[in-house]
Amino acid sequence: MLGSLLVAIVAVAIAISFRIYTQLDSAVRVERALIAAQQDLDAVVEAQVALQNLLRGYVATGDPEFLTQSDAYEQNFDGGLADFESSTKALNVERVGSTIAEMHELHGTWTSEVKTPLLHARHGKNVKTRVTLGNIVVDQLRGDTRRVRTLLVQGLDEVQAELKLRIDEALLGGIGSIVVFGAISIAFVTARVQLQDEIDRERNIVETLQGAFRDEPDVLPGARVGTAYLSAERDGAVGGDLYDVRRLDERRGLVLVADVSGKGIPAAVNTAFVRYSIGALARQTHDPAVVLAEFNRMFLASVSDPNLFVVVFAGILDGAGMTLRYASAGHSGAFLRRHGDVTQLAVTGPMIGLDATFAFESRTVALEAGDTIVLATDGLSEARDRDGAFLGDEGAMAFLAASTETSPERLAGDFVAHVRGRSDGRLADDLALLVLAIDGVS
Repeated sequence: MLGSLLVAIVAVAIAISFRIYTQLDSAVRVERALIAAQQDLDAVVEAQVALQNLLRGYVATGDPEFLTQSDAYEQNFDGGLADFESSTKALNVERVGSTIAEMHELHGTWTSEVKTPLLHARHGKNVKTRVTLGNIVVDQLRGDTRRVRTLLVQGLDEVQAELKLRIDEALLGGIGSIVVFGAISIAFVTARVQLQDEIDRERNIVETLQGAFRDEPDVLPGARVGTAYLSAERDGAVGGDLYDVRRLDERRGLVLVADVSGKGIPAAVNTAFVRYSIGALARQTHDPAVVLAEFNRMFLASVSDPNLFVVVFAGILDGAGMTLRYASAGHSGAFLRRHGDVTQLAVTGPMIGLDATFAFESRTVALEAGDTIVLATDGLSEARDRDGAFLGDEGAMAFLAASTETSPERLAGDFVAHVRGRSDGRLADDLALLVLAIDGVS
């Protein structure tokens, strides 16, 4: 009888364990599918925001390059929305179908009422009205995505709650059983630890993938480039800081560091506009002061929020002539190290977005082989220690002067490590960092 009881208990325990493992596997698959649906939704929003910014750039500059780039984002929007619709149908998430239909309708409105009229009448009298309508459509689309994201998060929370409930039930049943059932309980404990580790790893991967996609910098003549980016937000994809390195011709390249005011998606909406607009203007003229003055007028004409502004450093690096011609719109985090001495590149104009009549000045710095240029947003100078003291520009210059590192990538990493160590990993602001090591051209 005891033997039969033990056999029965073992059989029941095996049946229970098989059922629980099946439920765990199903729950994990649902969780992965929900995370994939969130990524598809992010791709849709990113594509629509990029299309709006490219259209604004075309309206402001007339550069056909903006239209060329828009085709890929149209495909990204259609494909991402189709993937998201397919994912949510498979998950049977309620109240999502009507929102997807509204997103289709909003994008159609944007195409027929904003994009098409502006492409045919870029200088018409209704340009500003249609650009504003485009912004409204994008805001409505973001509102739809927030509602859908809330539904997905609720579904994810329910799956995780059910997942934890099933694991706890298995553990409680194991504690109340005999030796054989206790052995099975140990297996469940091990499975729980492994599963929790897998969930944590997947969450970290998702957070990394949701980070803002940043293009690799171009190779510049006569210089090596190092970059770094740290976000003070949990969703690093939506920061307002940016860097860019673009080769303009055989001897010149654009180096850009900028900080758009605000946090989160409202700041990220304008980041692509800043990058593409200044890049397009730099191809038309190699005078950074003219570039910033024209971009200042474009920004004020295109952005409706009077509280938005941009801090910018724009430089034209001439590898053959060994010069850096730059203009700085309120950007103080620019440093030149030469033979161990560090100097700060002066600010040459006000921030972008204050007044269309403001003027900017270009200055030229003669470079030597072995020079190092560090450009950083205010996340560097505003890094606080435990007592709340800022690092400041002087502290950044002292750190650069004390360093003997000549590799731009490793020097950027040293700055990141210094900021993290000083602030115990709690950043007060985003940090975009661009390091140039001047080698000269043979």
